[in-house]
Amino acid sequence: MALENSEDRFSRRVFLTAAVAGVVGTAGKAASGRQAAEKPHEATTQRAPAVKFGRDWSQIKGFNYQPSYGSSGFELWQKFDAKTIEVELGRGKKYFPHMNALRWWQSWDSFLRDPKRYARNFATTLDIAEKFGLVVMPVLFNRWHSPELDYGGIYIDHFLPRVSWVQRPGMFDAFLEALVGRHKDDPRILAWDLCNEPYSYSCPREKIPDIVKAETDWLKSLYDKCKKLGATAPITVGIHPGVPLEMIDPISDILSIHPYWIHNSKYAKKEAYEEKLDAEVAFARKVGKPLLATECCWGSLDDKVRVESIRYTLTQLKKRGIGWLVYLLHHSLIADAHRPEFGPLGFPGNLAFIEADGSLRPGHEVFNEF
Repeated sequence: MALENSEDRFSRRVFLTAAVAGVVGTAGKAASGRQAAEKPHEATTQRAPAVKFGRDWSQIKGFNYQPSYGSSGFELWQKFDAKTIEVELGRGKKYFPHMNALRWWQSWDSFLRDPKRYARNFATTLDIAEKFGLVVMPVLFNRWHSPELDYGGIYIDHFLPRVSWVQRPGMFDAFLEALVGRHKDDPRILAWDLCNEPYSYSCPREKIPDIVKAETDWLKSLYDKCKKLGATAPITVGIHPGVPLEMIDPISDILSIHPYWIHNSKYAKKEAYEEKLDAEVAFARKVGKPLLATECCWGSLDDKVRVESIRYTLTQLKKRGIGWLVYLLHHSLIADAHRPEFGPLGFPGNLAFIEADGSLRPGHEVFNEF
């Protein structure tokens, strides 16, 4: 999630995103026209790699999922509870009968504790998802971090050469072999998301070129390894709004964006938001790849405000033929996925669609309108 934790910390990213959108989005519309931008799949399905994967990505209507019982990726997988997961996904299917996919975050940290146990639990998640007619996009690594409740995952220490003694050759290979290698042609895999929100920096990328290059090299090594393992499902990288698609295009078979309409930011402008979407559609068509929103629908503690944000966001995505994996299906103890009584919250507020008691959050059946 591109979730900063105060307006001050958040403002710089939003301002830059809006500024870029105003320039790039206008150029995208001038080049292609509004009518073509609204029907990206008519263009992309005529070119590789969209045909290769044989799926209408505009029909993906699903959620990100984090089980309720932990506040970090490590904790969620260490306390793996198949029964709770089955109950929560059952609730999701009950309230949102047409949902068809999940983006499910992994934990390399937990894998290191007991690789065999982790591999079994991962296979169990696919079994449970299949029971409810859901395909899964595993998120292999995470680079989004929160000062309120950090999710854990990958830090600069893991990929910047010579910066830390934690690095070693092939340190991620066993994890990729256990998940991607063992499920290389598993039809229940929608796609492999290499990393959630890489390039999450608090300063301009041009000021830290060595770090940017190191992160790019790391992502490229993951992509190459997955291909070498024989992954047949497409590979992607879920980027936050401040990262241009050009950066991850070479290591993405499908393009993944996180188009949050950040309604509570002083920089929020619908025109800029919509222009940026148009530019991203135009870029996807140019390179001949499907475009998918792998996170969207900003949060709020106010249910009515959140519902209107969801309605606006999904309206704009549907208008452009972009499928989505909304954030977040169920109450969880992770950052910004619960009511205030369950823990600290940051700038997004509560992003969950289903409450802790299993009830549907008021008004959140709006998902079914789309």
